[in-house]
Amino acid sequence: MSKDSGSFLRKVVRFVANPTTDWTELDAPASEDDRESEYAKSEIKAMIERKRRNDFVRKRELDMLRKIRREGLSQDNALLLGSASRLDPDSRPQNGARSDIAVKAKIDEIEMQMVGDPAARLMRPPAAVVSGHGRLTELKQPKPTVSPVAPTQPSVLPSAMDSIPRVTQSVNEPLDFDLAAQPAPTSVPAPPAEAPVAAPMAAPSGFLNPHAFDVAEVVHDPELDEAVIAFANADFDLCERCLLDLVNPGGPRHDQTETWMVLFDFYRSLDLPEPFENLAVSFVHKFGLSAPQWYSLPQRVADHLAAKAAASPASPEAEQPAAAPAVETQEDEGQTVKTLEGWISPRLLDTEAVSQLRVEILQMPRPWTMDWSDVVRVSPEGAAGLTQLMQQWAKEKQDINWIGVENLLNILADTAPTGVRDADPACWMLRLEMLRLCNRPTDFDEVAIDYCVTYELSPPSWEAAQARVRVLDDSVSPLSRPLSHVSEISTSFVESQMHNEIEFVQVASLELSGQLIGDIGNTLNELDSQLGESVSLDIDCTYLLRVDFIAAGDLLNWVLARRAEDRGVNFINPHRLVALFFGAMGINEHARVKLQLV
Repeated sequence: MSKDSGSFLRKVVRFVANPTTDWTELDAPASEDDRESEYAKSEIKAMIERKRRNDFVRKRELDMLRKIRREGLSQDNALLLGSASRLDPDSRPQNGARSDIAVKAKIDEIEMQMVGDPAARLMRPPAAVVSGHGRLTELKQPKPTVSPVAPTQPSVLPSAMDSIPRVTQSVNEPLDFDLAAQPAPTSVPAPPAEAPVAAPMAAPSGFLNPHAFDVAEVVHDPELDEAVIAFANADFDLCERCLLDLVNPGGPRHDQTETWMVLFDFYRSLDLPEPFENLAVSFVHKFGLSAPQWYSLPQRVADHLAAKAAASPASPEAEQPAAAPAVETQEDEGQTVKTLEGWISPRLLDTEAVSQLRVEILQMPRPWTMDWSDVVRVSPEGAAGLTQLMQQWAKEKQDINWIGVENLLNILADTAPTGVRDADPACWMLRLEMLRLCNRPTDFDEVAIDYCVTYELSPPSWEAAQARVRVLDDSVSPLSRPLSHVSEISTSFVESQMHNEIEFVQVASLELSGQLIGDIGNTLNELDSQLGESVSLDIDCTYLLRVDFIAAGDLLNWVLARRAEDRGVNFINPHRLVALFFGAMGINEHARVKLQLV
């Protein structure tokens, strides 16, 4: 009875497992196809389980390699590397799938990138985040010279994020990471020599191939128009956002090195070394190429203009060192008055005045000198803009000279008195920021308490500034200098071979430096008589920081007039933002804009 009941239960189980089978056929022996199907199912389950286990082991071993890349090869990590791999032997590629030589080659490549010797580790920096002002939270690495091994993809997050994701090395096939069996590389191979390029190819970024020539000729790039126009209008925040949107992951220019170079030139032009260095880490990690070298373009311009002023016999700075700010001494009713090159605030401190200050400090010699003595009114918008500017200054280690500080503090106190809630808080914020830069914590706390009483809000906490402000007395007077500098034209003769005959032709040279702002038409027209019989005009823009719309329009009209005289015009060595702005204005259609690739 029990045997029949057991047989019946087994028959029920078979029927439940195979509901389409007839009840009378359940006791029939299994067919060959059914047995093969059962075997295939068990094999598939085993393969899935092996793959799941191998994926786990592979992920753990890759995590260990990334840890070694970040922290170096310690003794414990070396023991782990020497242990045998836990990958399932049955899952290793056999003949026909992938040879052992190919597997070892892949292991060598991963070793080169992730472990290597200390020099090799320095040459492969970690992933970097490019965000507002290009700031990163990653520790700075020494400037590398990188071998172009297969670069991995960096992760770039929005500016609000401070965490940095690590690079993930993916391997399609299971690899045996028994790295102890492989010889450690002693050096990174040098990059192969680049093959000569027969003819330059126009790149979509608006430049010719940057790796084929030392000089490229600029063409119009519509996709960069918004950024270069913002730079011409001194809207530097918008310019940076546009460029970051282009080069960040997912951006249309993420894989184009020349657009990254535009961002490098942006940071050089605004004298921002920290975001430049952070961007350089991202560039090296992304492309596996050496990053551009840092230099401060405003400092180069200031030194150049100071050297030219010192070389002029009639200049009052002739006895000063070339890199020092202009200093004049004069007698005023028995009192010695020193004059420093600096910025003088207008009577109304509004957004226009703040924009002018931001433009002028690009050419101001350090330490910057600012005079607030003439201020009589501060607009809320101007206070907010100046507060933001001072917060940027506070983050940099630098010296700043201020004159008339008490005058501006008193005006801010009168504009936003204690207990008046209708007053704009921007004046309070500017007042607190000035006290912080002047390193007056006691006065800062008193004003913070008044702010709390007035608005019933928590005031900003005290934080020491990196910048140091030196308050000067009335014995120092600032002297404002012009921003636009157009040199006199010089001419020379060069050899020219035309119709198989060598002859000498006259070539004119001109230098534009500083910032070309406003109407420069009359200045350019005065140079016409100096051209003589020159057949071409070379305009040196090495020390040119920025050109605005009005000046660019005057420059375009002047170039058109020269072309009508059948003279060739060449703009030489502008930085990329200026060169691209010439393209946006159409100047490159009538003149050649030659960019030096540095």
